[in-house]
Amino acid sequence: MDQAKFQEAQNAYDARDYRSAARGFLAAAGKGPAGSGAAYHMAGNALMRLRRYQDAVTVYGHALRDDMYDRRGAVHGNMGQAYACLGDYAEAEKAFRAALAEPDYRTPWKAWQGIGSALLERGRVEEAAAAYRAAAIDTDNPEPAKALVNLGLCFMALARPADAVEAYKAALGFEEYDGRGKALANLGIAYTQLGEYDQAVRAFERATELHSYQLSDAAKQAYDAALSVVRPARQTVEGWETGDLVAVGAAQPVASGWATGELRALSTEGGTPVTASSTAADDPSVAGSDAPTSDGMGFGDEEAVNDFFALTEAEMKQRDREARRARRQAEGAGGLLRRYAGIGVAVVILVAALAGAYALGYGWPTQESSVAGMLDTYRQGGDVQPFWVAVTAKDITKEMAKVPPDVKDFAIDSVERGPRASTALVTVTPEKGAPLHYRVTLRREGVGWRVDGIDNDWRSTGEGSDASP
Repeated sequence: MDQAKFQEAQNAYDARDYRSAARGFLAAAGKGPAGSGAAYHMAGNALMRLRRYQDAVTVYGHALRDDMYDRRGAVHGNMGQAYACLGDYAEAEKAFRAALAEPDYRTPWKAWQGIGSALLERGRVEEAAAAYRAAAIDTDNPEPAKALVNLGLCFMALARPADAVEAYKAALGFEEYDGRGKALANLGIAYTQLGEYDQAVRAFERATELHSYQLSDAAKQAYDAALSVVRPARQTVEGWETGDLVAVGAAQPVASGWATGELRALSTEGGTPVTASSTAADDPSVAGSDAPTSDGMGFGDEEAVNDFFALTEAEMKQRDREARRARRQAEGAGGLLRRYAGIGVAVVILVAALAGAYALGYGWPTQESSVAGMLDTYRQGGDVQPFWVAVTAKDITKEMAKVPPDVKDFAIDSVERGPRASTALVTVTPEKGAPLHYRVTLRREGVGWRVDGIDNDWRSTGEGSDASP
């Protein structure tokens, strides 16, 4: 390796002239792999900065051919990042696991975080949760709260909101975490799904008032649902004003829309962050706060953090089952009392339920059924027009052309619901090539939903960290 050329390229890299740096490092590497691992490593990092991810994969491969290079773990980790940016999550997982197998690898929590993101992208949620947990409990991880927030997201996807609550509370136990508003918003949604509306309201209000956090549309809906139970609006029925009716419809659980935050936080060792563009559905990042770290809810409670890390997976599942059993029993007792409600009250509750369901974006056909029906029909070569709002066939053909014709499979990742407009995030897997992401917009038509447009969704892989050689 030509040391003079390497230093010249390093100066260009430090000056953020990544094109000159990439050329310089490749020139420094020479013709053979022996002794050139560092030059190829840094050339790959420069190419990552230029978003030339496929070229970076190739160059990192050259670095790995230098058997004497002592940073092979970092090269594997960076290659995993490059594959993730390309949407090849299976290869990304392999690269991150290869990094863990190298004795010189110094940041295993980054690989676990990358593995979790790659698994989550492929729908293997339970395995992703195990990877994020490994990242969180790594004692060398300087930011375990990020992994805990991701772990909470996995628990929500697994319909385990009680465990998600514990993960978010553990994340809040780290005072230096600058995403506390995000974690509190996620915590509020988890509490809403558990039916613990007082706690949910407090979590949402702490997120917005103490951390100036801007709630996503779905988080706002969950907040409104919890608020309608905790502080029900006064209603008038045939001239009689009441203040005790629960807006049943507004209390429906919110299944999506929690702030993903570091969901796809893949880090690249060897320089500065490399990320793809962020999805519009993600909540904006928020700076930290010097807010109090304990208020009686367990937020910031160091004991809660320790307790969470001490739990086994079996113990968490058992506690979740017990929590669900207690809720069913409580709901059963409430149902016995409601049998004796008057006809007038029943009518009001029904009206409130319908109004609440409409406000939360529910209807028939649902957003999910319209999107799934459209894609399934398209895959079979059928007429997709019945799933669209009243637009011309030419416009529908133009929109559907954005989706590859050889659809092998598809998945509806999440739905942001609104009273009149909604958005579905969809992953389409073609017969050949990497999965593709789309944002499908829907508009209410009558009481149900129809598709209004399709756009490519260049989803972010989340926050990266500086790459260094």
